[in-house]
Amino acid sequence: MADPEESRSIVVEGMLVQPAEIVWRALTEPELIARWFMPNNFAAEVGHEFTFRSAPMGDWDGVSGGEVLEAEPYWRLRYSWRGGSQTLEGFGRYIDTVLTWTLSPLPNGTHVRLEHTGFTADSAPVHAIMNGENGWSAVVNRLAKVVVELAD
Repeated sequence: MADPEESRSIVVEGMLVQPAEIVWRALTEPELIARWFMPNNFAAEVGHEFTFRSAPMGDWDGVSGGEVLEAEPYWRLRYSWRGGSQTLEGFGRYIDTVLTWTLSPLPNGTHVRLEHTGFTADSAPVHAIMNGENGWSAVVNRLAKVVVELAD
């Protein structure tokens, strides 16, 4: 049986009134991802390796890497995300995780579910930050603003 300390995750869910096609664009087009998350070279193609770029801190250059594991347009996007430094104690601490975005089209919009899995006891400080009010909830709110702008 898996140790619960080795399987921390974060789930954020919400409803957007825009169709899944617009939400998908915001999740997969590099220039749109940069508006709500980080500069990147993302492509929604299974096997594509990409980078996210944030401000350097400590001995970390701010670059995180990942690979697209699943890309089913308008439905599911799953990718690995790893990077950071073993010496940092808070944000920027090394993580090796997986994000899954699930879109459920509904007659009145799209249900959006983000699940960020793979946090270990060692990456617990990042889990705590990303699970807090300035973490994924805030990021998903920024995503929602971009989706609204795209629909206008």
